Amino acid sequence: MQAVIQAVRGLLKDTLRLYWSLLKIMIPVMLAVKVAVELGIIPWLGAIFAPVMMLVGLPPEMGVVWATTCLVNLYGGAAALLGVLPETPLTVAQMTVLSVMMLAGHGLPLEQRICQKAGASLIVTAALRLGFALGYGAILSAIYNGFDLLQQPLDITFLPHHSQQEGWGDWLLASAESLLSMLGILVVLLLVLRLMDASGLTRLLTRLLSPVLRLMGIGPQATPLTMIGVLLGLSYGGGLIIRDSQAGRLPPRDTFLAIAFLCLCHSLIEDTLFMMALGGHWSGVLLGRGIAAILLMAVLAPLVRALPPETFRRWLFSGGNAPLSAQTPPQAAS
Repeated sequence: MQAVIQAVRGLLKDTLRLYWSLLKIMIPVMLAVKVAVELGIIPWLGAIFAPVMMLVGLPPEMGVVWATTCLVNLYGGAAALLGVLPETPLTVAQMTVLSVMMLAGHGLPLEQRICQKAGASLIVTAALRLGFALGYGAILSAIYNGFDLLQQPLDITFLPHHSQQEGWGDWLLASAESLLSMLGILVVLLLVLRLMDASGLTRLLTRLLSPVLRLMGIGPQATPLTMIGVLLGLSYGGGLIIRDSQAGRLPPRDTFLAIAFLCLCHSLIEDTLFMMALGGHWSGVLLGRGIAAILLMAVLAPLVRALPPETFRRWLFSGGNAPLSAQTPPQAAS
């Protein structure tokens, strides 16, 4: 019984610590969106993003949400979403498309710095993430609309619905209710992660997915580190890759491919569950995203390994201490 109490206490402590960190991000974003609505800036910003959002079948206002996500993180994007959602309703299909774009492009300033620190080109990996977000988003939108799938209105029943046109007092109350609902999401999310670790499910997923990474051309040295990033986040896996790359323990091309895959598909557990909680459908945010990332890497890996060493160093990789001659040969990666 004492062990259960300690586990619950630890869960609540970790949740509150994370929640406080997120509040410092979400409250300023929600306030900024409210001010932007009051000043009539949202329609103007929506017009700027309209061409991009039209490509993926989303209302122009969702461009504000995606841009916020790219510059801040998923939780900042969620705060922006809460601000524009009441006046801009979405279908489940549209929310799923937005979710996959947010998952691919979130937190660029921080996470691309991690990629650069590991030695991968900041510009190339950022372009890879944004291109994947738009390309996969457009394909997913075409599939959902073409086959008339998930066209029902989005209904996030656990989040209080309020209008940005209401007074500041009502808005503050509704926003507080929304933030409190987010605390409930975090409790459930961290509980699921703890249960997965305790049951061994996380380790099982690691063993099952490791052969897939090798098939994509990621060598055995980089596979365990990449799996950590795939399941837990780019910051975790990327940090370990930085350590081993700078120590010369990872072949440069393996390092680049590992970082490239993490750019496309990382934090498969936490971030995916969060976006599903906001209404994204598993078919797009989990199954489809994984398949699309693997197919793209299956095309990218042979091209990267075929590049001459000078070209690879000049355009794709500038860090690490391992010589290019130490790279894993293509046949060994499979």
